[in-house]
Amino acid sequence: MKKKLLIIIGLLVIGLLSWMGYSSVQKLDQKNKSEAIVQNLNSLTNNLGLKVLNHNQPTIFMYFNSDCHFCQWEMKEIGKNIDKFQTYQLLLASFEPKRDALDFLQQYNLSQYYVEVNPDLLTSTIIGGVPQTFIYKDGKLAKHFKGEVKIEAILEVLE
Repeated sequence: MKKKLLIIIGLLVIGLLSWMGYSSVQKLDQKNKSEAIVQNLNSLTNNLGLKVLNHNQPTIFMYFNSDCHFCQWEMKEIGKNIDKFQTYQLLLASFEPKRDALDFLQQYNLSQYYVEVNPDLLTSTIIGGVPQTFIYKDGKLAKHFKGEVKIEAILEVLE
């Protein structure tokens, strides 16, 4: 009886370790694919299904959520300094429902920069939490900020 119990426990442990290893490899593979996609503005926008973009214009792509305290602060700062972003293409995307995202952005007069993206595509393409800011120059990723970032840091990369 003890021998059968040990065999069963051993098989369960081996199965659990195998599943954990497989899951880790899958997550690493997804992360690598995501990193490859975001390196190029064209591949990012194609993957997300965005069509109307000027791929040669310096671009700021921000991934946000209206419930995020850091996102709220960033959008407030961008809204206050929007004149500094006029020569750049600003794209704001969220995984939340369109109406919620637009209502949030309207508070900061940024709703015209919202780009509607399939939430599943967005969360599978951009791994990690919000906010995230991607800055592209000549269609290539110049800088990727994870978390809160000051407006001055964004503009410094673009200049």
